[in-house]
Parts: sequence; structure tokens; C-alpha cells
Amino acid sequence: MERPFASAGSVTLMGSGELTESMTRVHQWAVSRIEGPVNAVFLDTPAGFELNADSISEKARSYVRRYVGVACALATFKSKDKATDAELRNAVRKIERANYMFAGPGSPTYAIRQWEGTPIIDAVSHRVAEGANLVLASAAAIAVGHYSLPVYEVYKVGAEPHWVEGLNLLAPHGLDLTIVPHWNNSEGGTYDTRFCFMGKPRFDALEALLPEWTVIVGIDEYTACILVLGEDVCRVMGAGQVTVRRPGGKDTVYPADSSFSLDELRSEAMSLSAPVLQSPVKETAAQASEELGHKVGETERTLAAPRDGQSESELAGQAFELVQAIERAEASGAGGETIAQARAELRSLVDLWGKELGTSGGDFVANLTPFVELLIDLRARLRDSRQWELADEVRKRLAALDVTLEDTPDGTTWKRH
Repeated sequence: MERPFASAGSVTLMGSGELTESMTRVHQWAVSRIEGPVNAVFLDTPAGFELNADSISEKARSYVRRYVGVACALATFKSKDKATDAELRNAVRKIERANYMFAGPGSPTYAIRQWEGTPIIDAVSHRVAEGANLVLASAAAIAVGHYSLPVYEVYKVGAEPHWVEGLNLLAPHGLDLTIVPHWNNSEGGTYDTRFCFMGKPRFDALEALLPEWTVIVGIDEYTACILVLGEDVCRVMGAGQVTVRRPGGKDTVYPADSSFSLDELRSEAMSLSAPVLQSPVKETAAQASEELGHKVGETERTLAAPRDGQSESELAGQAFELVQAIERAEASGAGGETIAQARAELRSLVDLWGKELGTSGGDFVANLTPFVELLIDLRARLRDSRQWELADEVRKRLAALDVTLEDTPDGTTWKRH
């Protein structure tokens, strides 16, 4: 089969232990693939229903800071029904900037319900296709397969063995998988808890419910199955092994530190039915310049419009999008004149935003955490592109509203006096 998405990144599937020191090597391997600054982000959705969801997120981010050695932002999207438009946009922006994405503990069925049909999962998929590295453990790993195991519902609540439709995140890469972590679990002691706590009798019943062409990937605990999509190879790292169960109940076992072709994970049915996949085409200078021209036009119309249309958060969001368009134009080699004009319009837009913010009274800021986080991201991008004066302007405008930014080795934090 022709290799899809030759420029794609990697997807690491962990059987368990994602926040243990023994799995540090796996995280560090994903980060080692990144050229230039590492933009890491943790996705909190799988555990969004937990009362201690914030503590879980902070533990994960602290782990990345301590053991991987990079700052890790939080892309928070705990609930599809409760998230505001600003929270959704803020999470998507962080994912679009990330080259290392991490998600793990929680419930696979909850993660599927919250991510399905949202820009969140689309953004994750696009970033992987563009070369980013995605690390998924336990619940999150289950959720991205074609068929997903409702672990809690079967194991804890006593529901009849069944599968739910997963997110099928890997289908664009010719992989139609059902992912089962905790493959060798032994917590049951005197009773069988292999196969993600199902035990053999229940798992046999579950297998009988799957289409005959299904490929199951069983991942031992403290083990990672790393799909290096651009190279069309799979690597196994950690303490255990990866079991590939193909149609007909045929198992192939791959031990730690081994590797094999991703073709071993592709079923014949998938090969015959999968559409012809095209590699993403890098934006040309002409396309990037045209896109930037549109953004400049939008900015000009905003600057000329009466000041009763857009909110402060909308102006900040427009500035963020203009910065993104400038970055893409620079990366494509677009002409300097277009970029110079865009930078001038960006300065005017930031000035307008600051004036509007100054007349708002600032009371809204206390209730708009996503808005402040958007401005932190905007400031970070301005600093990355060496637009120091505009970055300082963002800090000063927030300081006038008693919002203090503090730059630390772990990233930028904020507080309001």
C-alpha cells in the first residue's frame, strides 16, 4: 500500500504508566523528534467529568516539566455542553500551535462523546498529519480506535460486553484499529483481569462482536506502541510487549525495543476499501500571501468600522489569527512587502484592542479566564516572532487592569490583584 502522509508525525499509544518515571524515555523520544522549540500541550477532556480533573491536569503538566524538560500548556475542554465558544477557540488555538500533544487518564466513552464532531479532534488530526507528535495513554488510546471498549460500563457497572464507535483517528493513515491497553493486567490476583480488565471469557465474547476484518492492538502495561506514521514503521518501547491480533485470531507478538512495518497493522479489507490518500501539500508562497491579504483586508475593515461591533475578546482573537497568517506567510517564503503591511496592520489592531480594553472598566476580565489565556498565547507568538514591542504592549494593557503576567521556566502564569 502506498505510504499515506509521508510528512506525518507520530502517535504513541501507552498501555499504562504514562506518568511514571519508567515511561520517561517514551515521552523524551517523542520530544526528540521535534526540531526547534517544543510546544507541548495537555488535553484534559478524558477526565473532564472527574471532580479532581484540574489536579489530574496539573499532575500531568508537572510530569512533562520535570521528566521531559519542557513547559506544558493546558488545552482545557472538559465538556462539549458546558464549554463556551471562547474556551473552545482557546483550546483549538493551543492544539494548532502544538507539536507535542498528550492525553490519557479518564473514561474512553466520555472522551469520545466530548471530542466527537468538534474542532478539537479535527485540530489534533491535522497536527499529526502535519508532523506533530501525539501521546495517548489508556482511556485516550482506547478512544481513538475504530471500536472502543467501554471499560467502566462493563467492568465496574456490569453492562453486557459491547463496543462503541470510536473516533477512528488513524483511518486517514490506512489504519483501522481497535486498541486495548492493559493487555497483560494482573491486578485481579486470583481472577483474570487481562485484556483491559475484561478477562478471557468476556474478551472472547467481545471479539465475537467485532467485524471479521478487525485488527486488535493489545498493549502491555508500562509499554508503548509508537506509530511513526511518516516512516511507516511501528516501534515498541517499555517493559512489556505489543500483541497484534489479526483476523482469524492470529497473534503476532513484538517485544520491547523491536520494530515492524505498519503494514502489519493494516487489514486486507482496509487496503481494498480505503480511499487514495494524498500527502498534505505545503502552502505555497502565493497561497500564503493571498490568505494574508484577506486577513489584512479584514483588519482594515475592523479598524474602519464604528466601535460598537466587536468585543475586546473578538479583537484579540482577530489579532491572534493575523499573527498566525503572518507566520505561515513567512514559512512559505512570501514577499516581504505583504508581510510588512500585515505587521503594520497588526500594530494598529493591537492598539485598538488596548484602547477598547482600557474603556471597558476591566470587570469582565475576572470571569473570562480563556480570554486572558488567549492573550498569553498571543504574547508568546509575538515574542517568538521577535515583535517585542507588541508583546510588551499586551502585558502593559493587562497590567492596567491589575492582571499580572509572570514568566517562569514552566511557562507564563497570571493573577489578578
